[in-house]
Amino acid sequence: MKVKAIIFDLDGTLADTIDAIRGAINATMRQYGYPEKTYEDIRRVLGNGAKNLVRGCMPAEAAADAAQHERVFLTYQDNYDANHLATDRCYDGIPEAIAALHTRGIRLAVLSNKQDRHVCGLVAQLFPNGEFEIAMGQTELPRKPDPTVPLMIAEKLGAAPEECAFVGDSEVDIRTAKNAGMPAIGCAWGYRTAEDLEREGADVLLSAPIQLKNLFE
Repeated sequence: MKVKAIIFDLDGTLADTIDAIRGAINATMRQYGYPEKTYEDIRRVLGNGAKNLVRGCMPAEAAADAAQHERVFLTYQDNYDANHLATDRCYDGIPEAIAALHTRGIRLAVLSNKQDRHVCGLVAQLFPNGEFEIAMGQTELPRKPDPTVPLMIAEKLGAAPEECAFVGDSEVDIRTAKNAGMPAIGCAWGYRTAEDLEREGADVLLSAPIQLKNLFE
């Protein structure tokens, strides 16, 4: 597969961020007297942005109250602001794969449904050598799986959609790639199974991060 550029998801693709997210979620749940969440609880609801994450962690009756949901969400944001950089390492093999892709001249970006400031901070911490030209999270623009931002990023990287692969671990990422007309690369080491990604229509399934290193030769 020949590509000029690659857009990566962050959570569950480049790094396992759940422990830091869970810490902020559980601090928030305690503040409101709600039950705390396990790693698996967070894994099941992650991938559709922080507001949906918080909604999925709240008791159903409280989550249905829009004003209460907003209060809890803002509290979570404060807690995660203080905690998000606790994710301080990538999955094994990711740094080597990213360095190899960058050395070959493939242009790299990150697009996540995580809040933009958290994405920028984490990418700067995890990849201090600056391999990623663009790192974006959720802003006022449409979030994944809408194709607006992926197509904007591809254009900035000088690649047509078919020359820009989208790499991610969730159904949302595969749908994003399909909606944007990009090759969809599924990562089975993340928060969804290979079967989930295959069912969603991934063009390629990878079982280990190091496979990224030579995939696009």
